[in-house]
Amino acid sequence: MRNMLSSQAAANWNSHQLAQILCHCFEGYLVPFNIDGDAFATRFSAEDISLNDSKIWLRDGEPKAMAIITRRGQTSRLGAFAIRPDLRGQGYGKQFIQQLIDEARERGDRQMWLEVIVGNDGGLALYKRMGFVCQQTLVGFHATGSTLFRPTGELLEIDPLLMAKKMMTDGRLRLPWLSAPETLYKLPGKAYVLDDVAYAMVIPDARQPKLRMLYVDTAARGKGYAKKLLTLLHERFPGLSTAGSIPEQVAPLYLSCGYRQDPVTQYEMLLKF
Repeated sequence: MRNMLSSQAAANWNSHQLAQILCHCFEGYLVPFNIDGDAFATRFSAEDISLNDSKIWLRDGEPKAMAIITRRGQTSRLGAFAIRPDLRGQGYGKQFIQQLIDEARERGDRQMWLEVIVGNDGGLALYKRMGFVCQQTLVGFHATGSTLFRPTGELLEIDPLLMAKKMMTDGRLRLPWLSAPETLYKLPGKAYVLDDVAYAMVIPDARQPKLRMLYVDTAARGKGYAKKLLTLLHERFPGLSTAGSIPEQVAPLYLSCGYRQDPVTQYEMLLKF
């Protein structure tokens, strides 16, 4: 039965088809998953998807599993991995992940990252067996309470690329893939600066505005800029939430500014070759 499965590069499908396949393979997952073709293209292009390295496994022409591989230099990441319910618990996960690892080694990658939702015990156990090691816990937040927007002119809009370049000059900065500057400037959002030292990237969706990243210059840290920036953003974007890729160690900052931590958290994991 196992030899009836074959893999093909995701490059053989368009973004709308890939979105449908991903949702199909995520059926019955721990957290409901849904994405359309437009959102798929926007999200995974910003994450630097490699369509030639991403895989779809098929049986009799039907997609049974899918892996999205994103790449930057000699680093790759498992951006999504989903298996149809009828194949789960039969060892296919190990087989498919091993294929992805072997291919990463063959192309000269030095490391592979992934995120797994806390509570997905089967997935966590699989990744640990394959050699991945937990690096940190990633969390998300929602602003609570109502605020009155007072246009003070302190927040200035800038090109997101300028914010990304500023972050890239910080040699000590190591951010999760989803919050990295290489991801941020490709998203359809807006960047703001406060006093030329504190920066924020926001996707200003009318229904659910999302804060993608907050960054303060090294020399200006510990002076209250992050708190002031979070407050100003909450005023300007009611109902503001963050991406679920905030390192847990900065949770006290958000909690002190009236943000509530989301119940869904993730482990960031790394495999070094």
